Amino acid sequence: MTNTIASDHPLTRQEQALLQKLCRLIVPADAAYQVPGADDPSIFADILQSVRTNLEPIKLGIDIASGLDVPIEQATPMLEGRAELAPLVSIVMQCYYRDDRVMEALGMEARAPFPKGYEVPQGDWSMLEAVQARGKIWRDA
Repeated sequence: MTNTIASDHPLTRQEQALLQKLCRLIVPADAAYQVPGADDPSIFADILQSVRTNLEPIKLGIDIASGLDVPIEQATPMLEGRAELAPLVSIVMQCYYRDDRVMEALGMEARAPFPKGYEVPQGDWSMLEAVQARGKIWRDA
C-alpha cells in the first residue's frame, strides 16, 4: 500500500515548473494568431494529467532539460531533434490541439471529431499503388 492519493502528482513542483517551461519552448504563444502557448494554465493542466500515463519518458525529457548547463529558455538548440523528447512533444501537441481556442484559431469548430466528423479532402490514391503492388507481406494468424 502506498501513501499517495489520487490528487498527488508523480512530478515534483520543481519538475512541473521545468515541464511548463519545456512546453513553452515546444509551442510558444503567438499574439499574431491569438493562440496561447502550451504553457497556458488550462492546456498545461491537461498536459499534467496526460503525462501520468506515460511518466517514464516524460521524466527522461525533464532530466535531460535539467541537466543542461544553460537556462531552459536558451536550450532550444540543444533540445531540437532529441528522440528522447518525442513522447513529451507528442503529449504536448495532443493537449494543445484539444484546446478550443487553438481549434477556433485554426478555423475549426471547437468540438469533438465524433460523431459529426470532419470533412477530409480526397487525396491522390495513386500513391498507394506501390504498396498494393507489393502484395501480401503478412502471415495469417
